[in-house]
Amino acid sequence: MSEIAVIGIGMGTEKGLTVEAADFIRSSDLLIGAERMLRDVAGAGQETLTEYLPAKVAAAIDAHPEASRIAVLMSGDVGFFSGAKKLYAAIDTLNSPDNQIRILPGISSVVYFCSQLRISWEDVRLVSMHGASCNIIGEICRNGKVFSILGTKDQAAEICRKLITYDMNEVTVHVGENLGYPDEKILSGRPVDFAEYESSALSVILVENPNVNPVVTSGVADEAFLRDKVPMTKEEVRIVSMGKLRLTDRSVVYDIGAGSGSCSVEAALRAVNGKVYSIEKNPAAVRLLYSNKLKFRVDNMEIVEGLAPEALEGLPVPTHAFLGGTGGNMEEILRILLDKNPRIRVVLNAITLETVTQALEILKKLPFGEPDIACITVAKSKKAGPYHMMMGQNPVYVITAEGAAAEDSEDELKKALVHTGVDGEKLEEEHL
Repeated sequence: MSEIAVIGIGMGTEKGLTVEAADFIRSSDLLIGAERMLRDVAGAGQETLTEYLPAKVAAAIDAHPEASRIAVLMSGDVGFFSGAKKLYAAIDTLNSPDNQIRILPGISSVVYFCSQLRISWEDVRLVSMHGASCNIIGEICRNGKVFSILGTKDQAAEICRKLITYDMNEVTVHVGENLGYPDEKILSGRPVDFAEYESSALSVILVENPNVNPVVTSGVADEAFLRDKVPMTKEEVRIVSMGKLRLTDRSVVYDIGAGSGSCSVEAALRAVNGKVYSIEKNPAAVRLLYSNKLKFRVDNMEIVEGLAPEALEGLPVPTHAFLGGTGGNMEEILRILLDKNPRIRVVLNAITLETVTQALEILKKLPFGEPDIACITVAKSKKAGPYHMMMGQNPVYVITAEGAAAEDSEDELKKALVHTGVDGEKLEEEHL
């Protein structure tokens, strides 16, 4: 029987260990972990084994039945973007049911970093860009403090260049490198101070935003968008259309015929951890799309210049699609959307009865479920001297449909989801 402890060793050096972790490590017959961790905490003469992949760690434990106490070392804290969660499952497959498993947490990088900065961390938004996709600009817009683990030497500079692009020069940026080690470095400043900065691969960032905008309401005012002469889905119709899409914060959305980008912006503000692809063929509209992207700081909105369906090739699998304009290619576009995701949810806007008829015929022909049709008629007030008159707008038909795929298409849907969780195993491997 072996007593096995999965131990978070904090920032890496022995001085950062908890007393309980240090006692277990000193009394262990075998230490297993990455080379850097073993070098920093192993005692003189202790048996060590360099392994960090869960399956190999489990195999190493199984191959040493004589060891009564085994310490498996993990960086930081075992519950904070750690490979420990995969390790637990691997250890559970060991042959001996008599093994006792203990979990000893360590000091996470966010706790240590904030303590060095004298900043409380209970209201910090925790994300990671280490081997993961993250809309860091969207997170900073919505949160007063955002902490992220970084994965490359130029990532801090890349974030700061984006902050400058989106005119977010008022934020304060803190960068920490090699935390807990003799060559630890902690720097603070404005985005411009880090625009060309190259940090260590072992680095983190904390951004403080004094001008938080946490509220995402349905229906951004029409006047808020840069428009020129490009057509735009009006506010009230946009509210209904976006509601019918039923987006999640991780949706992958195609806005086909994006125009000035009002629907793209609304979708990107809602799917903050997802992605919006704005497909538009009109060069004047494309220029407006870029302008509105910058104005609303929606870094998760990607502009694709071209005509659908050709422009859809090579794009990631969508979970949702909004069709504001199809250029006469409605059937081809809907077929491609179904090919990419048989369970996709689609919303189409139509003004003419002919377009409504065409849409219903196509939806009936293709494997979609029964469509939902809403006719939106809006009248807006207009001042006429001392009076207010109601001026009617053209009625708009909002047509909603979902792909009627069988249950065995769930794998296709899974491929469409954007996962922002970090691969802890990869984190351990790359931070050696």
